[in-house]
Amino acid sequence: MHFLKEKLKLRTYQEQILGKIVNKNSFVVLPTGTGKTIIAIALASLQISKGKILIMAPTKPLTVQHEKSFKEYFQPDEEIVHLTGAISPIKRKELWKNSKIICATPQTIESDLIKRYFKPGDISLAVFDEAHRTTGDYAYVWLAKQFSETSQILALSASPASDQQRLDEIKANLFIDNFELLTEENPHLKKHLKKKEIERMMIELPAEYRKIKTYLQSILTKHVNILYSRGSLKSQDISHLRKLELLRTQRALFSQREKGPDTYFLVSELTVLIKLLHLIEMLETQNLHTFNESMKKIESQAKSTKASQRIINEWDFKRAKITAQTLIDEGIDHPKIAKILELTHNKNEKIIIFSQLRKTVEFLTEQINLHTKSRAKAFVGQKEGMTQKKQIETLEQFKDGEFNVLVATSVSEEGLHIENADIGIFFEPVPSALRTIQRRGRIGRINIGKVYMLITKDTIDEKYYWVSYHKERRMKELLENGS
Repeated sequence: MHFLKEKLKLRTYQEQILGKIVNKNSFVVLPTGTGKTIIAIALASLQISKGKILIMAPTKPLTVQHEKSFKEYFQPDEEIVHLTGAISPIKRKELWKNSKIICATPQTIESDLIKRYFKPGDISLAVFDEAHRTTGDYAYVWLAKQFSETSQILALSASPASDQQRLDEIKANLFIDNFELLTEENPHLKKHLKKKEIERMMIELPAEYRKIKTYLQSILTKHVNILYSRGSLKSQDISHLRKLELLRTQRALFSQREKGPDTYFLVSELTVLIKLLHLIEMLETQNLHTFNESMKKIESQAKSTKASQRIINEWDFKRAKITAQTLIDEGIDHPKIAKILELTHNKNEKIIIFSQLRKTVEFLTEQINLHTKSRAKAFVGQKEGMTQKKQIETLEQFKDGEFNVLVATSVSEEGLHIENADIGIFFEPVPSALRTIQRRGRIGRINIGKVYMLITKDTIDEKYYWVSYHKERRMKELLENGS
């Protein structure tokens, strides 16, 4: 295989990192858009004479992107392949035999290794992209173990972990000997970073919305008091309720050896609280259409679950539903929607909007196309109904300027090179430093990028924003202190 050495132009910091990672299992942490893939290509050029190069990434579009990147620097193209489960076993065996550089998701590699299409010893370099996923039962953990004795491991991430314990776990799982980190403040790196202006936009929840919220909180208070009186909750204050803690309480009840009618009643009451908290979150952070869908889902579940039945039997649930429907009929929606339409009015700007929910993505896409001169398309995951082929095609169309607003779920957060995005909009904050960093990194790889964060005041939006903010600060402190 021929390496096109003359095409590779390493920056000073990339050369320095390359010099430190040769023949060592290494974890390279660099900000998004600063050339982690180029370092992997440079290391691959030194290792390819010893065996095959394996590049793994969590999503299929990202593995396709890696295939394209490696084809720019290595020839012939036929020896660089992108493997998926859709390829027949006979063809897969043949590709393993004849290829030198393989790009695939860890799940595909795990399956092929179990089926013995290749041996760990065939691989001279195993690249783990978005390596912060190497925890728990994710396929990276098992694969790192298989490659640890025969192959060099290179781990890449922009956002490894926000606490020491998790970082130590990831490094141990990947058999890391050497940790290379450059932050945004590094002088060699700083001149290559695109300036990002971040603006928080605080949104007031309208009086009509607060009225619906009051109805739902009334039901919440009633069921909190039931659980408090039975000793299942420590506080009657509904502002202290957290979905995660309620789920833990449920699990503790389920794990009891002897479960009677009372146990199942308490579990059902906790489910009531979880469903109501979800409804309030939809009301505060999304739009009335998404909120209405969530209410309909509870109604449809009422035939099969007592928790949903208890909720829909409440008069305040009926009041909330009628009020929401009246607002929809009158064309009154969450003020975030008006802000989105304002921010996307310029059809000459390339914009990415992030939202957690597919229904919100679809609604925003529809509203932008109806009410602005911009052209918007939705970008969602395969589980949400978008094929890999359609995902790649949509990104290409965005790159080529066929439309200017990409409205995306979290599938777009990790690693994908979405070029020339001038503006990024977070429809809602997420309580994860890793996801916030990934989202922000999609913006402004080439042009100067501005990021707008839409936060509904005095709601879970604001809580999530500060949770993410403090986690990110802890992550930076952790990494800068020499981990």
